[in-house]
Amino acid sequence: MSHKITFRERGQGPLLILLHGYGGSVHHWDSIAESLSQTYRVVVPNLSHIYMSSDKLFFTVQIEVLARFIQENFPNQRVNVAGLSYGGALCWGLATHHPQLVKRTVLINPMVTDPIRHFLPKELKFFFSIPLNLKSVYVMLSTPMGRSFLKRSAQIFRDERSEGAVSVETLKGRKLQFVAHMIHHFAWILRSEDWAYWHTRLYTYRGDCRLIYDEQDLLFNQDAYRQFARHIGCEDIVTLTGAGHLAIKTQPEEVARLIQEFISTAVAA
Repeated sequence: MSHKITFRERGQGPLLILLHGYGGSVHHWDSIAESLSQTYRVVVPNLSHIYMSSDKLFFTVQIEVLARFIQENFPNQRVNVAGLSYGGALCWGLATHHPQLVKRTVLINPMVTDPIRHFLPKELKFFFSIPLNLKSVYVMLSTPMGRSFLKRSAQIFRDERSEGAVSVETLKGRKLQFVAHMIHHFAWILRSEDWAYWHTRLYTYRGDCRLIYDEQDLLFNQDAYRQFARHIGCEDIVTLTGAGHLAIKTQPEEVARLIQEFISTAVAA
């Protein structure tokens, strides 16, 4: 529990925390954070140290680290939280385990419980379900199948319109080693967590939330998102078109508007 979370902060007003996805960056929120800082005190934590910690933190432990971060830096406050993908999962986990800390939750293409089973791409199901050591992951990524996996992952998790085309299937040496480490670490988190516990625990979640997902998201399909919404009792569902999984980068204006609309309703009430 010694993991340090640094953060960027801007604006004044009701507190809003924005959580990036696994392997993502605080910069993914830049446009949205700048827009929302006109009305809110926007905090964007850098979660890389808990996502990729050398001692490997279970998903449940990561939630406790995040809760302590909020308690230490924003004592005696209830916060609004929005998260993308894996960051969205931390949102629903935090709101479930620590409802006293959370006012409202915005889930954007969130990771659902038992994620490997719900992944759409077969390549992702394969790579994240088989318990390979780090060296084996690196070797696998060097094969044609592995390069197909990298290319497919880039289509889901990168926004080529804003980040530029990236030929991840040609990575070699240290860059490929880093990607292998990230995949190996993420696979451990997904396989090691007790998702059956969370599946049961989430039946008790009745937080005030909005679910935003893209109708053609390549990671999870509409059925997975809508089933998850019913699971947690979330009736406020917004469907995007053409945003992809990294919606905060591809449609920042629309996502910012949807977040502000949802939170401002609560403030007015």
